Amino acid sequence: MTGDLIAAWHDAGLGVTRSLELAHRSLLAGGLPVGAVVMDSGGEVVAEGRNRAYDPPGGDDRLQGSPIAHAEMNALARIAVSADLSTTTLWSSHRPCAMCAAACEFAGVGRVRFVAPDPSDDQAGPDPIGVHGPWLIVANLLFLTGIRAYSGAGAPILLRARDRERETTDLLDMVAPQQLRTATLSDALGPIWPHVVNAAQRRQHRIGG
Repeated sequence: MTGDLIAAWHDAGLGVTRSLELAHRSLLAGGLPVGAVVMDSGGEVVAEGRNRAYDPPGGDDRLQGSPIAHAEMNALARIAVSADLSTTTLWSSHRPCAMCAAACEFAGVGRVRFVAPDPSDDQAGPDPIGVHGPWLIVANLLFLTGIRAYSGAGAPILLRARDRERETTDLLDMVAPQQLRTATLSDALGPIWPHVVNAAQRRQHRIGG
């Protein structure tokens, strides 16, 4: 990693970086790039999961291949019923869908945070609070790379993102697909980090923040 990326990675916090690493792992597995972690009040990861709804056959996840195999659901499925989650924080690489948000509330998760709005939502969702802009770009770059691989360049989600998240789709067009398929996310981001930062700055200028 470059010095700038090392500093940004450190400052992002474990909830952001680990959920993105899990999203990257989903990309490598051929699934939908979304990751989630549940952290205790001390900042330690107590459970984690990644989206497995669209994974190729195989694997031992109890929810894999089902319509509820979202990252947040897989993380929650690894926690005992008796656990008190009131002081925990669930981090997801993307804003949880209605199902996952309801599951978090039902399970008693104390706080839910996310890195990026979900490009698959019909309506544009809110930006996350307190997340550095480049990580939003990274989250959606991974997500849209997975969509392109799974559904093709003409997928409705991609077409919608070209209007809603144009800075990320510009970066998607520039980055070779194999660049993101390195063994680790940090290795993937090293060569493109200046472009990620630039995309985040342009997005921030567009939305007027």
